[in-house]
Amino acid sequence: MRTPTAFAFMFLGCSIAGCADPRSECADVKDPDRAIRACTKIIDGGRDTKHNVAIALYNRGIAHNRKGNYDGGITDLTRSLDLSPNNAKAHFNRAVAHFSKGDTEAAIADYTHTLRLRPKDSLAYGKRAAANLKKDDYEATIADATEAIRLDPTDDSAYATRAAAYYFKGRYDQAIADFTEAIRMTPNDAKRYVARGWAYYQIVNIASALSDADRGVALSPGTPAPHELRASIHQRLGRKDEAIADLRAALRADPARQESRNALQRLGVEP
Repeated sequence: MRTPTAFAFMFLGCSIAGCADPRSECADVKDPDRAIRACTKIIDGGRDTKHNVAIALYNRGIAHNRKGNYDGGITDLTRSLDLSPNNAKAHFNRAVAHFSKGDTEAAIADYTHTLRLRPKDSLAYGKRAAANLKKDDYEATIADATEAIRLDPTDDSAYATRAAAYYFKGRYDQAIADFTEAIRMTPNDAKRYVARGWAYYQIVNIASALSDADRGVALSPGTPAPHELRASIHQRLGRKDEAIADLRAALRADPARQESRNALQRLGVEP
């Protein structure tokens, strides 16, 4: 049995050298490598409660996700849920990992479980909307994005997701309205100008489409999508030389861009 003197010496050593607290380091997932090491000590130590081990597994799962190790994240979050099945955040973050891996159905299942536990989680609705969009379920996308917006009217991603669903359903005016709201909140997002530009293009509002294409190019000149939109507009207006210039700019931005290469060949020009 240790004496009080021994305890005093141990704590004195900590105060001089500094004793790392594995629980605080495990919780600090902003430094994922350190968090993984600290959480592993708790998980493998065999001295902590089931509750603490569940938390450590959750934190280590988040750390793995941050590093892009989604398989590791899913494994740890699943083990955490085995110990604490009603942890809505664990379901949510496992859904993020599934979606990042391309497993849309598993992501939707976890987002759905999250919403059963937290029915007013606007972010879970927005994320599930994005997953439904990926599987081309546009009605489900619109329903989830609409609920996300109702719960959080400042969710620009939900507006953009719903806009995309409207676009693919051919409801271009509604797509334009939602893209406009998303752009109002994120005025420097070139992708959203390009998306709205295509919607304007579909309803033959060429002036507005060209304005959005120009804005997209100005914001992101080194990406192909704004140039491709503007090239399509120039082609529609009979401006072959301008279309060729934009398609070549798109290829400079991404030499592997097959869409631009094919469009140049259709114009009778070698890429």
